Amino acid sequence: RSLLPSLTSAAPAQRTARRPTMQAASRRLLVSAVAGGGAAAAALMVARARPSESRCHEASGAGFARLDKLWATIEERKASPDTQRSWTARLLQKGPDKCAQKVGEEATEVCIEAAARRREGVIKESADLLFHLFVLWASMGIEPREVLAELNRREGVSGVSEKASRPSGA
Repeated sequence: RSLLPSLTSAAPAQRTARRPTMQAASRRLLVSAVAGGGAAAAALMVARARPSESRCHEASGAGFARLDKLWATIEERKASPDTQRSWTARLLQKGPDKCAQKVGEEATEVCIEAAARRREGVIKESADLLFHLFVLWASMGIEPREVLAELNRREGVSGVSEKASRPSGA
C-alpha cells in the first residue's frame, strides 16, 4: 500500500512517458502567462520547473518510498507482533494511549530542538515523531491515505477559513 497512490500507481515507464506531455503543457502555460501579461504566473512556472530543486519526496532518492517502507514495517509488526524482538510491536501492544503519549513526547522534543536552533536535533527528533505518528495511526486503524485525503481536502483553503469551519471545540 502506497502512501501516495496517485504517484505510485503507474509503472515507472508510464510516469516517464507522461513527463514530456506534462513538460509540454507547462511550457504552453508559461508562454500563455507571459503573452497574457501574467509575469507572476510565469515566474511561478519557472520556479516550479527547475529540475535542480528537490522536492520533499525526492530527497536522496528516498522520500515517500521510504515512508511507504516504514508504514509496511509497522503494519507487519502489528500483524505479527513479536514483543521480544520489536519495539514497535511492544508499543502497539500497549495501545493508542501509550502511542499518543509517545507522539506528544517526540513533538515536544522537536519543539525543544527548534527553540534551541539545533538543526540536527530537529531532523533526528522529526524522524522519531514521524515514526511514532505512524505507530499511533496503526494502533487506531488509521491509514496514511486517510490523512493524505484530509490534506487534499484542505488544499487551496485558507487556514483561517478551514479553522473557522470546524465545530467549536475541535
